Order: sequence, then structure tokens, then C-alpha cells
Amino acid sequence: CLSHATLSARGCVKAGCDHSAGFALADMIQCAGCERPILDRFLLNVLDRAWHTKCVQCCDCKCNLTEKCFSREGRLYCRTDFFRYGNTE
Repeated sequence: CLSHATLSARGCVKAGCDHSAGFALADMIQCAGCERPILDRFLLNVLDRAWHTKCVQCCDCKCNLTEKCFSREGRLYCRTDFFRYGNTE
């Protein structure tokens, strides 16, 4: 089964976009890629999870995924690497 996602951007993680305004780290949204808090002004929503823009990359070749990505077992791939390994489902 081919899993394909379109990347969508979302701005202002917290109202006002002032991340130094005393928000506790526990209140911050964590990146699905690096598991660090997202302090950037923008984040990407991929497969219903929040990501830093720099963390949305192919797990094989590490290229940045800017418009589309493919997934298998929760891992992100570029089109080339996804089809290189074949569709196992």
C-alpha cells in the first residue's frame, strides 16, 4: 500500500510567536523527527505529526522533502528511495 503525503505548513506554534515568553518546554510542540521542541515560527504537519522544516527528510538519502513525501512504517522517503526498495505491501 503506497502511503503518500502532501506537506502542509503551519505558522505561529504559540499565539504571538514569542517563544521566549515563558512557555514551559512541556507545553511546546515536539518535532516527530528529532523529538526536540519546535521553537521556529513555522512547522510542517506531515502524517498528522509536527516537524521542524529541516527534519522533514528522506530517511535513506537525507534529502529535504519540500512538497511531497512517501512513508512506510512511519518513516519518510523521497519518491526515488521509496520505489527503489519496492512496495512491500
